Amino acid sequence: MHHLEKDSHADYLIDEIIAPNDTLFVYENSDYRWLTFSDKIIQGVMSLTHPEQVVSPISQALMLFLLTEQSGYSLLNLGLGTAAIERGLQYLNNKQKVTIQDCVTVELSDAVSHCAKKHFNFSANSLHTECAKHYINTTHSQFNVIVLDIVHTQYENDFLQQAPLWEKITQMLVPNGQILFNFNPYSEHGLIMLLKTIRPHFSAIDIIEFHHYKNIVIRAHKSSTFNLSQHAINQSKTFTTIAPHFLHNVKNIFKV
Repeated sequence: MHHLEKDSHADYLIDEIIAPNDTLFVYENSDYRWLTFSDKIIQGVMSLTHPEQVVSPISQALMLFLLTEQSGYSLLNLGLGTAAIERGLQYLNNKQKVTIQDCVTVELSDAVSHCAKKHFNFSANSLHTECAKHYINTTHSQFNVIVLDIVHTQYENDFLQQAPLWEKITQMLVPNGQILFNFNPYSEHGLIMLLKTIRPHFSAIDIIEFHHYKNIVIRAHKSSTFNLSQHAINQSKTFTTIAPHFLHNVKNIFKV
């Protein structure tokens, strides 16, 4: 995905959306369409030939819940981005490879939601325009999967470091539920403190590290004894259908 950064300029710009707090830029070349904000950091990518496939290695890792098969998935996605999670799940559901009982998306920015609908094939099943933290603290719904892709760069501002939040997340998850989230390890201390905070709530915690990416993905499961491994990933036809070549970008998978 890093190679698209060099194409993030006027020659490939197809739309510019001015929002109250930022500007969204949508670019397109012969293979991909992608989104950046004013900082030019790529927020998400869609393949033009296979829009159902999840392109970003981080987003692919957030789909690893597919390895623990369920009769049906009730999923909460916190942070829409370019709707990669929703597109992938809709495709799998349409092909009857999985059953999606519910897919709730929470996105604070109206501009991001508008952009996803206009440029990234997002068809809202259940969209809530509000702060993720507010939704977590006020909802009475339960899910067997929660996906969170909202990244902070400082310990002091990271709402994931707040213990009461994890108590509420635990209540939102069914007994065999799991959460997968993108985390920027801004410091060793920040990562250690986060793991100490979530450890009492989950029986299994896995960390996925990547080549060429600072961010990691953490998978925390309330009751699973499932061994997340490269072999298990290779054996999952459902996962590899929408996340091909995922392991090429994985540096390490280890348990905590």
